Amino acid sequence: MKIENTTVHTPQIAALVAGLLVCAPLCRSNDDLALLAFFNEVHVPLDRVRAALLKVYFPEYSKAQVRAEEALQRIPAEHRDPEEPWYDWAEAAAFVDMENRTAVQQMRENLRRRSDLASASRAELDQRVCGVLIWLNAPALPTDDSVFMADLRTAMAFTGPPERSRAAWLLAAHCHSEQLAERTETSGIERLETFLAVSDKELQALREQVQESLDAVWRMASEGRYHEFDVGSAATARMAGRLLVEWTTTRRAHPPGSRPAQVLVDSLRSLWSLCSTDSIGEGRSAFQRRTRGRS
Repeated sequence: MKIENTTVHTPQIAALVAGLLVCAPLCRSNDDLALLAFFNEVHVPLDRVRAALLKVYFPEYSKAQVRAEEALQRIPAEHRDPEEPWYDWAEAAAFVDMENRTAVQQMRENLRRRSDLASASRAELDQRVCGVLIWLNAPALPTDDSVFMADLRTAMAFTGPPERSRAAWLLAAHCHSEQLAERTETSGIERLETFLAVSDKELQALREQVQESLDAVWRMASEGRYHEFDVGSAATARMAGRLLVEWTTTRRAHPPGSRPAQVLVDSLRSLWSLCSTDSIGEGRSAFQRRTRGRS
């Protein structure tokens, strides 16, 4: 007997459909579906993934640039230094970073633990937090400034109980990683061209690197209780997508073969080392145990 109008699907097509069916109820758009499926290793067409990555990254990048420019314009003209314009941009970047409420709150609470700041007003503490962020966004830390380094050390809770300081660590580590890298200016067009030049093989390798980085951050944020970050929603898939596109540009400022997870951890350890030159603190081995997580 001959069966008419029968279609036989390959195992690859069947796996794709099954994966999309799992992800689809969690998404409101095809772009979200493409990203969520991609980061869960469903073999979706990479052209569709690329289109979704373009949409999730570049509008947010443009908004961030606008916020930084607006922050720069709020600096009074008489306070700007034409001989050192980098400071003005560092101050503008710090104003934007102050919008990270969780990290700022953690830094503020850590500073208040210090005896000389126990009765300080919130405005004074915020001013100190902003000062820390300005120098974290500068080309280099003023390690010879003992007052600043004391504020940085305390804000990061490197000399005391580190509970609830992970958001502050991550923000500081991200900023400091740029200080350790080769600093170059890029534009949105350059970032777009760099991303478009990424091959299909590279794109899949970048997915692995981003997942590795998210896992490292998750271990740190959870005090080592969790080791794998689940990209299990449209929101987390968009976040992972922005990290991937960002890394296609920022990796060029680091030595060949660098991975974002290692860059983050190395940056955090560098900060700890710079803040511990007076030998006050918990010790390198204890710090490494906390940043690596519990086994």
